[in-house]
Amino acid sequence: MPEPIVNEFHVAPVWLTRDYVEQKLRLYFKDAKLQLTELQVTPGTANGENYASVMTRINVEFKDKDQAIQRATFLVKTTFADKDPAAHLLGPYGIYVREMDMYQEVLPKLAAIVKQELGDPRKLFAATVNVDRDRDSIIFEDMSLEKYFVADRIKQLDREHMQLVLEKLAEFHAASAVLNERQPGIFAEKYDRCFFNNHTRGYKPVMQNMVKALIRSLEDDKELHDRYAEKLKGVVEHIMDYGERTMIPKKGDFVTLCHGDLWTTNMMFKNNTQGKPENVIFIDFQFSVYNSPAIDLQYLFSTSLQDGICHIEMVQFYHGKLVEALKKLNYNGAIPTLFDFQLQFQARYFYSIFSSFCFLPAMLHSGNEEFSIQRAASFAEKDAEVRVELHKADVMRPKVTKLLPFFDKRGLLDEM
Repeated sequence: MPEPIVNEFHVAPVWLTRDYVEQKLRLYFKDAKLQLTELQVTPGTANGENYASVMTRINVEFKDKDQAIQRATFLVKTTFADKDPAAHLLGPYGIYVREMDMYQEVLPKLAAIVKQELGDPRKLFAATVNVDRDRDSIIFEDMSLEKYFVADRIKQLDREHMQLVLEKLAEFHAASAVLNERQPGIFAEKYDRCFFNNHTRGYKPVMQNMVKALIRSLEDDKELHDRYAEKLKGVVEHIMDYGERTMIPKKGDFVTLCHGDLWTTNMMFKNNTQGKPENVIFIDFQFSVYNSPAIDLQYLFSTSLQDGICHIEMVQFYHGKLVEALKKLNYNGAIPTLFDFQLQFQARYFYSIFSSFCFLPAMLHSGNEEFSIQRAASFAEKDAEVRVELHKADVMRPKVTKLLPFFDKRGLLDEM
């Protein structure tokens, strides 16, 4: 059998051999006689796109038990925590194992509930071929072959795309709530920390640096600076306290498993023959957390919803889909009324502050120079200047101008 063909510019994992892939495919297809006849290994992402993990695409040809020739393509995601320069920051959040837990233990169960009990045949996530904890790797089906694509993060999502996301997110949340009801405690220990939690404040320098950069970016607008600079200094000082307070469920809150990092690049759409979106799947579950689904909505709207679309209207749409799914699944817990859930959403507006001012500037960055967690956390002046420029970018400044009075009128920039 031929040796794997490896792209010379891509460092593929040395263990990704013909024998290894053949063994995993036999298990996946439940075919002990499967014979791998060809393996081609190429980069799954552009060079330098992600330092902490490598995405590798493998094209395979194999003979099944009936000697029929089959061809398929898969993606291999390999995490290198020991080589990640941000490992000291990210490690305590447990992200290096959580995604493997999700794909191996949780997502298959949620997908079965959605398909069999909600009657939705659409995919919820990319099928998992194999999770290898010894090698910190996951093999997925390659969704691009089914014409799934990532939306434009700069343009963000219009109403039609957002409503599709909210429909699928409601199913994800409802199925998770029912799974937790059937398997009490399934999310208790492994899904207890997101960007804010009671265990680590690793993101503190990132968040404080980004808000400090926002303050500096306002210096060329005297009116904005005079009105908001001092208040934003208070946000810098208390950002972790306020964020952690946001994560504490209130009595009567509906809680479930949340994606935790849901924005445009962590979802993939598929269009129908008329070019209209017919499905969306979610990817990258490293920050999944058991909490109020309102944090998913606040984060999603702040990072991925086009300007001019009413958040409260989108919450109403989501709530309708959530209630429909919970009732269909015979959920025994308390189903929140729209009024109660709107209050739950509003109580987590601080989540919108951090996602809008700490993450969104980097998400909308389109310059030639890469912006990383390391640059966000750095105390070097050159990196501080880069952060200021992110806030002053043409795509970001209009958002800042609208968001500051929005948050200020709600008392979110005052001491809380």
